[in-house]
Amino acid sequence: MIDRSSLRDGMQVYDADGHLVGTIDRFDDRGFHVSDHDYQLNAIDRIDRDRVYLTRGGATNVAGSSRATSTMAGQRSVAAPSDVRRPDDRGEIRVPVVEERLDVDKRAAQIGEVQVHKTVTEEQKSVPVDLMREEVHVDKHDVKDRPASPGDLQNAFEERTIRVPVRGEEAVARKEAVVTGEVVIDKDRTTQRQDVSDTVRKEHVDVDKDFDRMRGQFQKHFTGANTRTDRTYEAAEPNYRHGYRAAADTRYANRSWDDAEPDLRRDWERSARGSDSWEELREEIREGWNRARGD
Repeated sequence: MIDRSSLRDGMQVYDADGHLVGTIDRFDDRGFHVSDHDYQLNAIDRIDRDRVYLTRGGATNVAGSSRATSTMAGQRSVAAPSDVRRPDDRGEIRVPVVEERLDVDKRAAQIGEVQVHKTVTEEQKSVPVDLMREEVHVDKHDVKDRPASPGDLQNAFEERTIRVPVRGEEAVARKEAVVTGEVVIDKDRTTQRQDVSDTVRKEHVDVDKDFDRMRGQFQKHFTGANTRTDRTYEAAEPNYRHGYRAAADTRYANRSWDDAEPDLRRDWERSARGSDSWEELREEIREGWNRARGD
């Protein structure tokens, strides 16, 4: 079931056959209101962009009554779309032709990153340094005999070790962190052109009044070209109409019949129009093309 948070005022509502019902002018937790009808949320089949599509047979109002339809001579009566203006004083009917335009906006976003890594290595360093130290020299000198003095006899005849301190300098290594360089990270802004593509819809209006004026000429062509007794002009008229409309199609503008025929044939075969082959219908479609082009 569609959540009511997906609905907004002004959204267009279409029935299961693709006919425009109207636009949403209000909604609540029970359903939504379009023109003179109220619909439950479970009547929604899907929401495509700003368009709401109803389920087949599910267009029931809040009170549970079915949406009014009438049938006469096998034809379904459908109310005129709300976007068709009623005739004015001069009898004109204005039908708006709508197309979508592609608008592209920009927003800031992270599109990548640059990583800068630091690693630590070790190496052996040797620093030369001069150290001072004392050296002890012991010399023995002979002297002339003399009587020993009391000072000489103070520690005479005692075995002992005489320790003489030797002073000097020793190397003391210490480490200090110093900055020897720096890495500068800078960013430049550049502009890059990018094509943004999307599918937009456009309404086309087919006007058949000129075709109606030429119907007599198409009937005459059919009478002279048809070789089958089981075939009527009414069965062939869609072929003339197809060629007539294709000649005014913007896809085939400034293209000759010989140039456009392969594309016309593919379009025709994709539409699966009856069991007749292109070769059997080609001259009727070409006659409609030539009449529209004035050939």
